[in-house]
Amino acid sequence: MCLDRKPRYVPHSEGGILVANSRGDGYTIAIEWNQAFPDSLGYVVAYNIYFSTVREDVFTEGVKLVSITPTIFDTDITDFTPGDTFYFAVRATEFDPTVVDLSLLPDAGDAKMYPESMLLFDIDDTTTSIPVIDINEFPAFGIIQIGSEFILYLNKDIPTSSLINATRGYLDTTAKMHTVDGYDGYTTSDPLVHFWKGYEEGNQTALQETSAFIYPNYPRTNADGYKIVAKDILTTDLGGSDESNGAISVPDGGTTDGSITALPPFDFSGWHRTDPVALLRGDCIGTYYGGEQHCADGYLGVGNQIRGLSISDANAQRQEVLLNATGEPVVLVRRRWTGMRCPCFMANVEQPDDRCPICFGVGFVTGYDQFVNPRRSDGRIVVRFGPTEDSLIQNESGLESTFIPDCFTIVVPSIKNRDFLIRFNEDGTEEFRYEVLNVTRNKIFQQDLGGQKFKAQRVRKTDPIYMWRAIRNTATMPQSLTTTIGMVPGPGGIPPHTHNIVINENIVSLSQINQTTNVAQGHNHPIINGVVQVEAGHTHAIIL
Repeated sequence: MCLDRKPRYVPHSEGGILVANSRGDGYTIAIEWNQAFPDSLGYVVAYNIYFSTVREDVFTEGVKLVSITPTIFDTDITDFTPGDTFYFAVRATEFDPTVVDLSLLPDAGDAKMYPESMLLFDIDDTTTSIPVIDINEFPAFGIIQIGSEFILYLNKDIPTSSLINATRGYLDTTAKMHTVDGYDGYTTSDPLVHFWKGYEEGNQTALQETSAFIYPNYPRTNADGYKIVAKDILTTDLGGSDESNGAISVPDGGTTDGSITALPPFDFSGWHRTDPVALLRGDCIGTYYGGEQHCADGYLGVGNQIRGLSISDANAQRQEVLLNATGEPVVLVRRRWTGMRCPCFMANVEQPDDRCPICFGVGFVTGYDQFVNPRRSDGRIVVRFGPTEDSLIQNESGLESTFIPDCFTIVVPSIKNRDFLIRFNEDGTEEFRYEVLNVTRNKIFQQDLGGQKFKAQRVRKTDPIYMWRAIRNTATMPQSLTTTIGMVPGPGGIPPHTHNIVINENIVSLSQINQTTNVAQGHNHPIINGVVQVEAGHTHAIIL
């Protein structure tokens, strides 16, 4: 027998591994290789699979798996650590089936593995019974390698844990003594008893791949669960301002009781019964603003009288009233700055995909949250758009609409850069969506914020944010629905929680609901035709 024989590829230059791809579950990598053909008639071909975290150690670490099915040229390798990078290689090998039966090798998933063990005690160069520590993993017959010597054995003796009827110095090698520590009388080498890996060809091709999570699989670990970003480190935290100004807020239904704290409305009763719009029209001339609030005919109870008015409250109240005359109702959709990372945001490419259908280029699952204003039946906020030049600019790609209005609104709700507004035509149809470019907030007395000015840019209708589903009008009786309890069990999973959905009276069946839920446990869910979509590995049902 000659060790020079080895399998052949056709053509010769296309040999070894072909593809190494992560399956996207964080733990499995699929590899493919080119087909090889036996060099000798009657021999069978197998494929030795190597991998290591170090490129130089791929082959020196030895064969990890062996694929023995002649018509299959791919396999899945599992149990990797998420985020680890490995180098993979495949070498074809061939065997004489009368000497080695590959089907008797131990199973390792879809492949096999070569058994290995250690000597129970030292042997000399004439010993024909090879004692090994773990006899059960070895086939009933085959070839083993100890140091530089190949040994053919024809049977194994379980009681003595020995491979018996051995032919020493097989395949033109030299029979030597072997000690348990790897010394053969000349040098000290690997002390392990290896099953022979066959007549193997020697290609050096290796491919790199990282075990990663790809949609719809999300990275979940015992240490940090689903890697939810819980703190916004990019934009200003205006929670304190909202609270001090009596902000209109709908807290996360998963962590609070869902109560709403609203800016006190102007009561239009008692001394304040005159609407400034009516006053400007000439109605009710002779009245004034100020004086007593919450008096006996007020809305907070008999005998509850307060003299004097909070300047910040009065400022915000009057701005809101004036905006009702000079502004226009728009839908506010807030960009997400915290929550569950979108699968397009990966460790090796820390920029989201601009046209991702999951996060719309934001980097967090669902991308945006719609703000539903509980002070208006249509759920919108009121914004004043200043006079703006509307023009078309000729670019290399064609004509581009340019429309960047200066806008103004009251201090609540807080608006941030990269939020967007949905503006409507006079007939109620959607005109364009506008992305907020920058926000200027002025302060009045006692460091209270007094208003918000910002620039907004008209967004072309081919932009991905036009695919984001928003509810345009909750008029006139908004209704809040709740989802069933959802959870992801196990360490690092998502605890039980529900989501809220705000709809209007025009919704008469679940199939008409196309929007998103509120945020709970760091995520929300899109709803398409009444079906809550799967996010973060779970879904919900809507409770009517």
